[in-house]
Amino acid sequence: MKTAILNRNVRKLHLWFGIGIGLQLGLWLISGLFMTIFPIDEVRGTHLRTADVQQNISWKEDLLPISTLLAAQNNQPHTISLKMIAGDPIYILESTGLKQVIDARTGAPRLPIDETLAKQIASQNYAGGGAVSETSFFKDNAPREYGGQGPVWRIDFSKPDMASFYVEAMTGDVKAVRPGLWRVFDCMWGLHIMDWTTRENFNSWWIKSVAGLAVFFFFTGLGLAILRLKTSHTRRRNSKRRA
Repeated sequence: MKTAILNRNVRKLHLWFGIGIGLQLGLWLISGLFMTIFPIDEVRGTHLRTADVQQNISWKEDLLPISTLLAAQNNQPHTISLKMIAGDPIYILESTGLKQVIDARTGAPRLPIDETLAKQIASQNYAGGGAVSETSFFKDNAPREYGGQGPVWRIDFSKPDMASFYVEAMTGDVKAVRPGLWRVFDCMWGLHIMDWTTRENFNSWWIKSVAGLAVFFFFTGLGLAILRLKTSHTRRRNSKRRA
């Protein structure tokens, strides 16, 4: 009698734990399957970017010597790079938590690029069949999908190859490409790790709770299997005694 009651109670627990984790288990399977179908380069929009073109910069353009540039800095940078933006050479100085963009001829700080130049840069780097449909400027708080801080321009392209190109306003670099597939992938990733806001937290209480329920589900199932084996063994033994 006690075994039958225990069996019934464990069965109920197993059922409720199964209901508790069943939905999320389905989301894990669906999101995991989705993320294995598409190549990561397609998700990142690599196929919508043109090949990088090497820039040739001549020192005959009266560029400011690096020694003069460093002498004018209060904080010594750990990285200095030289590039061209619309025919103008610039120095990019990077130190811990700080990036400076300086006119390579005059040494003056460079202003952020304007909308026209941002559209030009994005279009030159776009390999799809759409056209520029919208532009947006973010001075400080850039969209989460960008994965960085402003100032940044977002250049949106229309069908058939819809995508958003994020052009850093200071350096003119295309820092990210976000096609529609990336946004669906991002949503699936959030469902998979149970972080629906930042998509970065692997240790949320949601996933810990569901993982804990899954462990209890396993143990109640194991308990049911043991109880059924014991019940089956008892019935066989009783059957032999009657015989």
